[in-house]
Amino acid sequence: MQTFTAPLNTNYKIECWGAQGGNSPQDSNNKYFNVVYGGKGGYCSGMISLSNGLVFYIYVGQSDVGQAPISQKSFNGGGAPIGLWDYPRSGGGATDVRLIEGNTWDDFGSLKSRIIVAAGGGGAQHFDNGINGEGGYAGGLLGQNGHYVTPSSDNTPYLVATGATQTSGGAGGDASHGEQYLNGYDGTFGIGGDGEYGYGSGGGGGYYGGGGGGHCLGTVGSGSGGSSFISGYTGCDAIDESSIEDHIVHTGQPNHYSGKVFTNPVMIAGNATMPKPKGGTETGHSGDGYCIISWISPSL
Repeated sequence: MQTFTAPLNTNYKIECWGAQGGNSPQDSNNKYFNVVYGGKGGYCSGMISLSNGLVFYIYVGQSDVGQAPISQKSFNGGGAPIGLWDYPRSGGGATDVRLIEGNTWDDFGSLKSRIIVAAGGGGAQHFDNGINGEGGYAGGLLGQNGHYVTPSSDNTPYLVATGATQTSGGAGGDASHGEQYLNGYDGTFGIGGDGEYGYGSGGGGGYYGGGGGGHCLGTVGSGSGGSSFISGYTGCDAIDESSIEDHIVHTGQPNHYSGKVFTNPVMIAGNATMPKPKGGTETGHSGDGYCIISWISPSL
């Protein structure tokens, strides 16, 4: 976490890039599996007027926590790969700007104060039946679902992890048939869902987090993408200031309760062309998240 204090009554441009979901590695014999890539991160930007002395808190998403077995979320919301094997990977963390600092990145009061959020992508996964499962890319207003998985050997369909929306986290991958059909965890406000124990990959962080991947016999799922948010962006659904962790109330309009609203907002999903942090363009953001704050002009 970094802090930014506005030195003057000044207009700024804020740009945020969400982190890519973790890449599922090539198998140890370099024979059966190639690298499968995590869902790319999203991009959000806008212009905002900041008053002298106003402090912002910047949380930058982490791309991957490393090789399984592990049960650790990536920083700022990427769901954990609670895996027994090398292949499950965490979702990418979101990158956001907040008005309140939390004791931890997932403190609800701090998450509630976010005025711009660039979502992270879902973690990738290899499938035992030979299908390679890229993680769902970050939203936009809506995150992408996890990779499509064919029905299992007993013809029980596996439902992929769904992408996050403006009002709910993505659902975890689901087969709903007991011990051999283990489900991924749902995403929640600001937090990607964890993968199913043993095989599933984590969902991406975001305004809401994507769902984690599940397991259906020999078939396993990748994580889905989180959703993004910009105060003032048409289609966003801000939460009410009265919201608490167990009861979130949406206002149906895009402006954050703080009154901090961006002009000229831009929101780009992780499957589209966007600026690169150090110049040029890229299709979706790769690697860890990024944030740039640029001075534009004094406020009049």
